[in-house]
Amino acid sequence: MKKFLLLLILLYGSVASADEIDMRDYIKLRKGMSEAEVLYRLGPPDHETVKSDYHDSILRKTWFFMPMQQSNGKWITEIEFDANGRIINLDRNRLH
Repeated sequence: MKKFLLLLILLYGSVASADEIDMRDYIKLRKGMSEAEVLYRLGPPDHETVKSDYHDSILRKTWFFMPMQQSNGKWITEIEFDANGRIINLDRNRLH
């Protein structure tokens, strides 16, 4: 059932752009949170990279949330997940 709900969220969210994440939402993220929790709080990412092994098992996944307009003072947020879909790293970078 969880996979079905996750699929619905991803399909619905693929139409819209995620845009920049507000600081008040970013500080609520914690290491160990699941992908589903992040989707619920922030919506789908703008971009996703997946690192897999020889057998196509997912080792790591990184989601990127980027501002719609490229201007100074905007932030790109990166959220890295482990093979179990839990946050292992959070990062925010300001555009120059």
